[in-house]
Amino acid sequence: MAELFVLEISDHFIISILPPVIVLIPIVGSIVIGLIGLKNTGLRNIAAAVTAGATLYFCIELFLLVLRGYKVYYSLPPMAGLETGFAVDLTGAVFALFSSVVWFLATLASLPYMKHEGRQTRYYVFLILSLGGCVGVFLCGDFLSLFLFFELMTLASYALVVHNQSAEAMKAGNTYLYLGVIGGLVLLVGIIMLNSLTGSAVITPSLQDIVLTGKSAALIALFMIAGFGVKAGMIPLHIWLPQAHPVAPSPASGLLSGIMIKTGAYGIIRVVNLLYTPSAELAQSGLWNYTANIGHVVIWIGIMTMLLAALMAILQNNAKRLLAYSSVSQMGYILMGVGAAAYLGYDGAIGFGGFSYHIINHAFFKSGLFILFGIIYARLHEIRLDHLGGLWKKFPFTFAAFAACAAGITGIPGFNGYVSKTLLHHAIVEAFEHHHLWDLWLAEKLFMLTSALTVCYITKIFLSLFWGKEPEELRSKLGSGEVRETWLERIVALVYLVVVLFLGLQSPLVLKRVIEPMAEVFTYSEHHLHHLAEVGVWTLHDLYGIAVALVLGIGLYILFRRKELFALKPPPYLSVEYSLYRPLTAVLGTAFTRTGKVLDDNLNFGFHGAPVLLTKFSDSADYVDNKFMQQVGNQITAAGAGSFNRLHGIWMNGLKYFFTRLIRFLKKVFMMMFKFDYSAKGDRLFQTVNISNIDLDLWIMLFVIGAILATSLLFLL
Repeated sequence: MAELFVLEISDHFIISILPPVIVLIPIVGSIVIGLIGLKNTGLRNIAAAVTAGATLYFCIELFLLVLRGYKVYYSLPPMAGLETGFAVDLTGAVFALFSSVVWFLATLASLPYMKHEGRQTRYYVFLILSLGGCVGVFLCGDFLSLFLFFELMTLASYALVVHNQSAEAMKAGNTYLYLGVIGGLVLLVGIIMLNSLTGSAVITPSLQDIVLTGKSAALIALFMIAGFGVKAGMIPLHIWLPQAHPVAPSPASGLLSGIMIKTGAYGIIRVVNLLYTPSAELAQSGLWNYTANIGHVVIWIGIMTMLLAALMAILQNNAKRLLAYSSVSQMGYILMGVGAAAYLGYDGAIGFGGFSYHIINHAFFKSGLFILFGIIYARLHEIRLDHLGGLWKKFPFTFAAFAACAAGITGIPGFNGYVSKTLLHHAIVEAFEHHHLWDLWLAEKLFMLTSALTVCYITKIFLSLFWGKEPEELRSKLGSGEVRETWLERIVALVYLVVVLFLGLQSPLVLKRVIEPMAEVFTYSEHHLHHLAEVGVWTLHDLYGIAVALVLGIGLYILFRRKELFALKPPPYLSVEYSLYRPLTAVLGTAFTRTGKVLDDNLNFGFHGAPVLLTKFSDSADYVDNKFMQQVGNQITAAGAGSFNRLHGIWMNGLKYFFTRLIRFLKKVFMMMFKFDYSAKGDRLFQTVNISNIDLDLWIMLFVIGAILATSLLFLL
């Protein structure tokens, strides 16, 4: 049927609409479920199961298509100038496959579990919508599309965490949402930086482009690992897990723990083991040193995550919180394998095989533990381990499947966890032998200690549930007919039992047909790829190692039981939440509050004080205009007028004096000239200065006219 969705086919790739169809089925299906739920609850449940089953079917079709050696593509329109779309290799197809299998089982388990719960329609809507976001993460070919589906899954699964809407659930939901959104924003910053540095956000080996084109390589890795690490439960970003799991419905807890945290692990794998590796052409170059440095750090993040979470799991009396810390611890195993594969570089196929196999195994045995405990909780409504016991007779199928999942997580030979944990142990040993660093020798010892602690807390929960005597307060409930498992729950339990055994007993087939082809997409040497498929995990040395962990774990359980150490309550200051997040939140809250208060006060002053200031300014301007300027103007005008009058008086008096003196002088000259009579024979001077002398008369007229004109000009000015 997959051929119906193929648009184009070549030797190595296929263009097909199958990936977007797989994503759209649960997204559209969630809307249909919501509409049906308004009218018919029984049909709604069937629609939820059918939608999850249809998604599973098409994921199987996609897996078989990719298993034949093809890579499936489907391009989407560019977004923000970036190339987006689906690009499915075998790794993505395997993740989508086991996710859809577990989701289908969780949906089936939800039908009897949610029978007596409220808000069922909302639960199924967001259960299926989360499936669309989850499988979308695994099928994307670029980090931007992956980020969008990542956020869709986060927001949709929030409704599952806060389903019962109790105060504890709302608090856990807030923590989950805050960390999820912050982690998403940190991841987005890393993606933007990656695009600005390389011009692309496509998931492909790009170490040569990242390292050689800028100095932001370490910062990009930090942002992207931290962003994905929130969802992966990486210490110290894990605090949402122990809060969310106890309050969410058990099938949803199984998905949160078994599948959704794998989206974080998947993102870290794509960053550390693919993006930050050189292309095949540069496989023999020294660029692997950069990858090895990142891997070294991730190894220790994984070691600390697995060890500290295992210690916390031992001290839990709440069954679901114990399993939640167990999930964090198991993610530590996976992160350690991711780091070991990166540290070994071109020879890191053994690390890849270990963490990829353990991801598959953990998806089944951890979701199984949650869902199987949910079968018990749905009848007894008891979550405290000291109030439970002797349930194996009342829940035989649950008991058998729970025992298989417990054997898988502890690594008992024959069950799935043994193979992947042995491969991970080989990886950390090879990492130590690579350069013989003392801290990696210590990491291997802590790995063995954590394996023993895992045996201890799994033994605790298993015996507390199924062994011993039935508590008095449970006998009345156990005597009712409603305690028995339904046929649907028995089917789910049998599926988990079969899958755990199959993955444990058929490990050579899984390694050869699935794990090795998955690793071929990554940059590993041919020799180590072939060695991965043929590695022996049934040697005496490996069996001795797991025997040591099992014996030590049982010994720790006996010691803790006899000394009543399981009841110890660690002081609050040892909690990351109390010692790190709460003080940090308080400091940031105080800083932001004070900063906000200062800004708010200034804005209030601006909005409320500005009119007052403007009024005062207007009053001042009015005073200046009407009083001050008027008085100054009057004084200036009066002073100017007085000065002009004085200057005018001086000028007029000067002219009066000048012309008075001039007239007197002219009169004297005239009278003197009048006394003379013109005679051509007279004296020469007399002839010149004589009124009868036309030349003299002309000069006198010109002088008078010039004086009159000068005086007139002065008056005009």
